[in-house]
Amino acid sequence: MTRSISISLVASPLTTPILDGTVRLDGVAPKPHTAPSVDDNSRAMLRGDYDVAEMSLATFLRAKERGAKLIGLPVFPGRRFVQPGIAVRTGSGIASPRDLAGRRVGLPQYWLTSSVWHRGVLAHEYGVTADKVDWVTVVPERGEAEFPRGVRVATKAGAKIPDLLASGEIDAALVPRPVTAKVYGPAAGPIFADAASAQRDYLKKTGIFPIMHFIVMREALAAEEPGIAGALAAAFEAAKRRALADPAQRAALEPPVHGMANDAAIELFGGDPWPYGLARNRAVLETFIAYAREQGLLQAPLALDRLFVDIAE
Repeated sequence: MTRSISISLVASPLTTPILDGTVRLDGVAPKPHTAPSVDDNSRAMLRGDYDVAEMSLATFLRAKERGAKLIGLPVFPGRRFVQPGIAVRTGSGIASPRDLAGRRVGLPQYWLTSSVWHRGVLAHEYGVTADKVDWVTVVPERGEAEFPRGVRVATKAGAKIPDLLASGEIDAALVPRPVTAKVYGPAAGPIFADAASAQRDYLKKTGIFPIMHFIVMREALAAEEPGIAGALAAAFEAAKRRALADPAQRAALEPPVHGMANDAAIELFGGDPWPYGLARNRAVLETFIAYAREQGLLQAPLALDRLFVDIAE
């Protein structure tokens, strides 16, 4: 019997074959929805709008700790290094991430997954903990999300980070996407002159390619139809293989290393920058959970084996 499920994904070469039916799901009839953003999807999953969706890692963990009936699939199509996403105001005198201590720094959201990664890297690689920075956010947080004691956060809802940099209201910003002249103009630029080297150095030192968003499903669906999780995982793996095998699709992928050609970056990762499966991603996920606990997003340890569907690897 075929089970109909609703599935919402952000279109990319890693997900479009699922959305358009090029890759079929064994025993599943998907009702696909192309989401405008992971933010929209994350908020939708908090409301229970879909059976399966691509969701922010931080939002999932916070919701899961608070009892959300969601379960993760070890499928991670959204990964990005944070080094290219540090913008500094022209003339600010900021030459290194260490110089962010004592400065006003903008974030889209404090609890955005990329923001948690950014603060973790700042603290562990550069010695700048969250309490040493004055934070400014511009987008409401998802769900109930308090800020930790001892951390200063001002909210300028509706403001644009490039505008805040241009006006001098903030000295720097930590953003999810690479900083480009097209978006920031002459008012700000990337902190790393050689972003590709900064990413390669971080990968070599830590072995971490940060996970930003991944696939989640309703807990009840996973319990009622145990085969669906495996069918989904197999379909996403097949979609990824198609993307990596086709030169045009490889070129259309979001660059694993900003500033490096995709083929060279894929080779750097041994042929697959997007490994799926819990075993191959345990260290990255445990690092993020440790950062989330240090920063106050999570109050207690969360065991990975209880966060993800058990799928044979």
